[in-house]
Amino acid sequence: MVGMFIGEHTFKVDGKGRVSIPADFRRELELGDPLAAETGRPRMVIVYGHDKQKQLIVHTYEGYRALASDIARLPRGSEKRKIMERMILNRARPTEVDNDGRLVLPQPLRDKIALDGVAYFAGMGETFEIWKPETHEAVDAMISEKWLEEQGEDFDPLSLLDDLEG
Repeated sequence: MVGMFIGEHTFKVDGKGRVSIPADFRRELELGDPLAAETGRPRMVIVYGHDKQKQLIVHTYEGYRALASDIARLPRGSEKRKIMERMILNRARPTEVDNDGRLVLPQPLRDKIALDGVAYFAGMGETFEIWKPETHEAVDAMISEKWLEEQGEDFDPLSLLDDLEG
């Protein structure tokens, strides 16, 4: 099942690292965890990745299991598999939504992305990202401006789908 994490949200983070999860994101997390209906606390996996990664990437429980399965299909001992295991499987933390619909971000994860006071949630379709707002703004501006300059004034983002097969 492909998730539908879309849009952007900003929420306060308290001193204990608790942050509300956008309601529409919580619904997607519930759909992505077969036990959520009985527990009321959907599970998810936060990937914090390599040292240069400036955001946390949040996967539904089932989405992460599918990703882990894809990684396991790579040839044992291959460079790609080793990298994926280190960046995706090793540098990840399973967690769940608390009873108040919040995510508790442990201090090491907050430190990783220099998060203090406010979190920016970016919907990315199958996943969502958590950023320090200023970092997201700077990275997004840098990438978008350079890339859009190369595309021309009449660029249609839907034209990127032309590359899909079949």
